[in-house]
Amino acid sequence: MAVPEPGAARAAAAGAGGTEGTGEAGGSGGSGGANLNRLARGGALNLVGAAVAGVQGLALVFLIAHLYSQKIAGTFFAATSLFLILAAVAGLGTDAGLLRWLPRHLALGDRAAALRTVPVALVPVLATAAAGALLLALTASWTAGHIGVDDPGQAAGMVRVLAVFLPLAAAQDALLAATRGYGSMRPTVLVDKIIRQAAQVAGVIAAALWTEDATALALAWAAPYLPCVIIAALWYRRIRRAHHATSPPVPAEPVEPMSPRALAGGFWRFTAPRAVAQICQTAFQRADIVLVAALSSPREAAIYTAATRFIVISQLATQAVQNVMQPAVSRLMALGDRAGAGRVFAVCASWNLALAWPVHLAVAVGAPVYIGAFGGGYRGDGEFVTVILAGAMLVATATGARDVMLLMAGRSGLSLVNQSTALGVTIMLNVLLIPPFGIVGAALARACGLLVRTLMALVQVRRILGMSPAGAGLAWAAAAALTSFGALPLALRLAFGSSAGTLVFALIPGSILYLALLWVGRERLALTAFAALLPGRRGRGARTPAPGSTAGSAADTTADPAPATTSARSVHVHGN
Repeated sequence: MAVPEPGAARAAAAGAGGTEGTGEAGGSGGSGGANLNRLARGGALNLVGAAVAGVQGLALVFLIAHLYSQKIAGTFFAATSLFLILAAVAGLGTDAGLLRWLPRHLALGDRAAALRTVPVALVPVLATAAAGALLLALTASWTAGHIGVDDPGQAAGMVRVLAVFLPLAAAQDALLAATRGYGSMRPTVLVDKIIRQAAQVAGVIAAALWTEDATALALAWAAPYLPCVIIAALWYRRIRRAHHATSPPVPAEPVEPMSPRALAGGFWRFTAPRAVAQICQTAFQRADIVLVAALSSPREAAIYTAATRFIVISQLATQAVQNVMQPAVSRLMALGDRAGAGRVFAVCASWNLALAWPVHLAVAVGAPVYIGAFGGGYRGDGEFVTVILAGAMLVATATGARDVMLLMAGRSGLSLVNQSTALGVTIMLNVLLIPPFGIVGAALARACGLLVRTLMALVQVRRILGMSPAGAGLAWAAAAALTSFGALPLALRLAFGSSAGTLVFALIPGSILYLALLWVGRERLALTAFAALLPGRRGRGARTPAPGSTAGSAADTTADPAPATTSARSVHVHGN
């Protein structure tokens, strides 16, 4: 297909808009401040969902740790980790594919391609998930013998129950990714972050009151996927119909239709490497729990899961920003606005750090209090695990959404190399370190893999795209977090001990100080974009940051649309 000239693409994009949420599929005409306002609105919604999901996720682990024995808890955590790895396998990387291609098709006015893209992604996902579910059910006894050595019978029951719900989980993820591709963040926030996890928490409590059977625990955790996939499907259909019913035709000339083979070929050439990369990414996050259960014991797996749960809280917060960032970067890349994409990358890097570092610093300083909350049996090595991984996460979250930039620039092959290398390093070190050092060895293995992945992607984004997360905003956020949640709590801990009261006493003034420092540095951090959320301020651009800040400079403004000289159509850039 022909590549539209930048002016034509921008003119086309000016007429294509999302139906709700952030409107990320909308036009890019106007200033970079307007782009940041859309990011702020969508990011704020995602932050609410991330906060609720983080609390509920932590509550789920806390409840299981207190309501069930460490043996059952460890087996459950290993089984659900295996389930999530298989769900990632079944997903085939289609979330990244949908988030890249749907905004591009919509921004360039190719509605027909946008409509056909979702079935192209969804049908293979359902087929793969069904095959995976069958395989998991048939091998349940063998799997249980490795992850539930203390009670293989109950472990096998867990695995069989989870196998039934695997296709539903994969379909839900794909449908929610499609709604985000249309510019709506609400379905993901409400369905996946709030409804599903609230139902899981309620189900676990009900199962514990009803029976001590581990199979019932697995059923209570997995059952919410059924209503959630139905809600996701209905919501996607409503968004799709609303968008195509209300948006006016974009191109000045009729869009040349793409053949189904060309559409599917472009989608899967990009998505196929991402499928393997996403499997590696999910396995990287979950395989260590399975390996701890297999190489050590389910009890150690329970302690390791509790000690590492804080990572999910910060990941949800940063993912809230990245969910809005992905379609925005995809649109800007499609329109040839690399400077605008670089600015979004830098600003979102400072926002990610501002959200994640308080969690990691507070957990590292208060490790004895954090791990002790799960019960006396979780102390000891659990504290070392928490500190090791909190330190590694400080490095990872300070370098921005590197993988997002590679993916949205069509470099899914590099993402695959990074994820597979990190997974290989982690598994190799787990096998070597878990037998002699237990969960501390698993933590060291995961930290090494995380640092390898982070540094590889950071160098690639810098050398290939010429982009960097560094800036005055990032430095300000880091200094504010270190002062408020590192230095202050550590000083009080050294002076008064590591009790819960001391930690709370340190975090309250630390939080006030942190908010004050963020307010002082709001221009550097481009937090003025959130002014659009205030009554009467929606639609106003972000204020121009001070010179030299992350959010400032020439990248702040998107070029005015040039007259359309060619018809706009989808541009397919193959991943390498």
